[in-house]
Amino acid sequence: MAPSSPRLSSGAGILVLGVVFHAIYVLSIFDIYFTSPIVHHIESVAYAEARTSGAAGSVAPADRVVIFVADGCRADKFFEVNVSNAVTAAASTTTRRVAFLRDIIETKGSYGVSHTRVPTESRPGHVALFAGMYEDVSAVTKGWQDNPVDFDSIFNQSRHAWLFGSPDIVPMFARRVPQAHEAHYSHEEEDFAKQASELDVWVWDKFQALLTRAETNRTLDAQLRAPQVIFFCHFLGIDTNGHAHRPNSDDYLNNIALVDELVEKVYRRVEDFYDYDGKTTYVFTADHGMSNKGAHGDGDPANTRTPLVVWGAGVEGPTQKKKATTADGKKGFQIDLPTQSKAQVEAQLVAQEQQEAAALTEWELAKLVRKDVMQADVAPLISSLLGLPYPRNSVGVLPFTYLARGAYRAKAVVSNARQLYLHALRKEQEKETRTLFFFQPYKPFRIKLKPMLSELSQLWQAGQFDAAEQLSQEVIEICLATLEYFQRYDWFFLLGIIVLGYLGWMLVITIVFLYPGRFSVRSLVPSGHDVKFWFVSVVVFAYLVLEASPITYFLYVGFPLAFWNFSWNQSALLLPDGATQQVDAATRERNNRSKWLEVVVIVCCLELVVLGYERRFIFGLVFTLLAAWPFLEAMVANDDSEASLSTVRTLWALSCVAISFFPYFPTEYGEHTLLVLLGGAVLIGMLWLVQSNNGDAKNLAVPAAPVLLSLVTLQWTMSHLQQKTKPPVLLTVLNWLLSLVPIVVLLVKAVNAKAAIQSHDDCGNRMIFRLTEVMLAFAPSYVLLSISYEVFFYVALCAVLHTWVRMEKAQSTASGSSSLWHEVRLAFVFLLLIKIAFFGTGNVASMSSFEISSTYRFVTVFSPFLMGTLLVIKILIPFMVVTCTFHVLLALDRGTNHPPSRYFLLVVGMSDYLAMHFLFLVKNEGSWKEIGNSISMYGIVNAQIVFIPLLFMLAKYFLRDLVHQADATGKKTAQTSTNEMIALKTFR
Repeated sequence: MAPSSPRLSSGAGILVLGVVFHAIYVLSIFDIYFTSPIVHHIESVAYAEARTSGAAGSVAPADRVVIFVADGCRADKFFEVNVSNAVTAAASTTTRRVAFLRDIIETKGSYGVSHTRVPTESRPGHVALFAGMYEDVSAVTKGWQDNPVDFDSIFNQSRHAWLFGSPDIVPMFARRVPQAHEAHYSHEEEDFAKQASELDVWVWDKFQALLTRAETNRTLDAQLRAPQVIFFCHFLGIDTNGHAHRPNSDDYLNNIALVDELVEKVYRRVEDFYDYDGKTTYVFTADHGMSNKGAHGDGDPANTRTPLVVWGAGVEGPTQKKKATTADGKKGFQIDLPTQSKAQVEAQLVAQEQQEAAALTEWELAKLVRKDVMQADVAPLISSLLGLPYPRNSVGVLPFTYLARGAYRAKAVVSNARQLYLHALRKEQEKETRTLFFFQPYKPFRIKLKPMLSELSQLWQAGQFDAAEQLSQEVIEICLATLEYFQRYDWFFLLGIIVLGYLGWMLVITIVFLYPGRFSVRSLVPSGHDVKFWFVSVVVFAYLVLEASPITYFLYVGFPLAFWNFSWNQSALLLPDGATQQVDAATRERNNRSKWLEVVVIVCCLELVVLGYERRFIFGLVFTLLAAWPFLEAMVANDDSEASLSTVRTLWALSCVAISFFPYFPTEYGEHTLLVLLGGAVLIGMLWLVQSNNGDAKNLAVPAAPVLLSLVTLQWTMSHLQQKTKPPVLLTVLNWLLSLVPIVVLLVKAVNAKAAIQSHDDCGNRMIFRLTEVMLAFAPSYVLLSISYEVFFYVALCAVLHTWVRMEKAQSTASGSSSLWHEVRLAFVFLLLIKIAFFGTGNVASMSSFEISSTYRFVTVFSPFLMGTLLVIKILIPFMVVTCTFHVLLALDRGTNHPPSRYFLLVVGMSDYLAMHFLFLVKNEGSWKEIGNSISMYGIVNAQIVFIPLLFMLAKYFLRDLVHQADATGKKTAQTSTNEMIALKTFR
């Protein structure tokens, strides 16, 4: 008994430590790639003067700007013409979904595609539009309402602003801005079971009421007629209908047509109110698009391509295309890209060739010059139209071809360059102040900028406007490069620390795996006599303190210091000892060759997993190969097993082939309730067959009942949602109960059960039945959160897991193998099952782009965090079932006397190899889809390392009673085997 105690203690300690370590290190992705871009105390650049006293070229063209943001509006669905989804008789006489704005594009204004960054969510999108900056990704988790806007925006700079729309967006920009007046509807009105377009009509009603009220309110009328006024109309209905019905539905397309009509109403009302004074500019755009599965968040072109239409005071009208072909001789759009956003826009267009080819025929706009922008460029465009100082933290480049040519345009472009210069200068000063040693400035910024700025002033004063605009772009290029340089200034330091942390951790788990008795969490804490450790620690932490480093830096550094110090103190365990060296050369060479061969096989398999993250079908190939594994192993071992084992191997092969089809299926699937219902029925039938083989089928009636009921309530709920009526409260409560009660009941049963197990075979049968109960307990939740083929995947996964248990049980009975290779194989199959549990129905983008329509069975009113939690639970359910299965295998494998943590060390070690791999594969150039996916890969593999041990600890409670009994049975079996061996030796 004594020897096992420290081993179990060390195992639990290393698992807890691993969770903490990876939970902290997964945050490193934000410090390395997504630090906050906000810099305080940047000076503003004033460049426009009052209309009455301003000199020529200094007066803003517009007194007011009306901004329309069609939330979730895709560029292709907005621009395409070969459709008939209009909602009024006037619009239905044409093939144009957006008849009014289409006419604006062709006769009055300029248009283009606004390319967004990831994450394609509402908050970052609106921040880019109105502040000209790309908020760091972590800001998405801050919430919508409880965080005041802590950066400059066009609303802060305006004289008066009126905002109408969603409670998630409008208050965010009006809070703490005294000149901003806002009105928003309640969250309860954002109900996916209702007609979402009513939210957009609400905005029009409020806007109209504002102008009507001004007719009798002189104070309000004076405010409305002042210069530098902004109106913001936020139309949420398109986004809501996209989530509820997907972007190819009539609801989504009709909502776009409705918004077009509402924009026309606002336009005519404004022009009438201001007596057609020609001082109003209109901007129509979107914060993000919508993928075919009714979601957004990732870098899919359907999410990153949004429309932009600008017309009115100071705006250049439509420009006819000069040539029939592009520069390379191919027919296509003529896209005017004279600004420093050109490189970013072209990178997106290269990755969107398919979308561009479709747009050429579907939009019928190739005859007009297109003016694409990056989303952050919209903020300086709005500012320049009103003569407002550019938002202080803006990195947007003024798309000056939207403005009419002349002195004012040139001055606005020069001022944009000066604002970015002040921004970069302040960033440099801030970084230099915080850097203790060896500050490295960005040399082009230090050397070239001041002479270039002087030349800019001279060019503008001399009236050489085209030359001033061109030189401004060169200045902007250096300033943006400077900002990027200092944004990444700590990259190499952080990457080095993170890599050292991972390598140190892998050394620790190697030592723990080989010598479990040598480790406890306390052993990572050095003694007071460890001079080298304390000296290095004091120097490193003092350096971080003096540089005012974030608290996370101290955590990142602390882990490698502790890990490498422990590894150094235990280095003798990792080096060959004298006894090993005395083995003859031939034996040593043979052993080394065998070990290296095993390592190469494992590494090759892990590289396949890496490829699978980018190409889901790889996991289909892996499971096809896995189907042949037991047959190949039997051939190599020359194993003529009995028929029962041969049957299990066949079932394993069939189940692996079945699950291998799912990674080939598309992740963007429509809503097919019939597939969900059939999948639920097949699940019950499959598990009934499994238990019939054990003679326990009669006991399935109670655990299967909630699954059957969930199929009924699912159909009942969907009938209400399809009729756009809110499901009864009782029905929603019933869905919640069916999801939660079976899980709670099973937990209570496992904790309180007292039944004794008579033999190892009885233990195995009870374990398999409990595994079936676990699968059925989580099935109602999974069924109610599914919309298509996901339940069939769950069936295939359960089949694989059951055959895996039966095969491992049969093979251990036949061979009794407990070799290292057996442990590695078990851990690797578990790792593959964890991967297929995620990639069977999703991909890397699934972490940021959810099918939220699956949550409507539980909640129809928009609630991002509750819906997000439900979707994460849906992802974790297959993980939970896989982890419970692994628990069953380890419980049945008690005879090997290997603690469960030993297997998890192998899993974690393999996952750390993947994590380091993905850390170096993270991209910061190219399309936003490539950048976002590369970052998601690193985040996913680290998140899985955090979640799996936690799920493993939770899974133990579902099997608690049986695990304790299996321990006792395993000890009896082990003791019996030992006695038999002793007796056999004595006999011999």
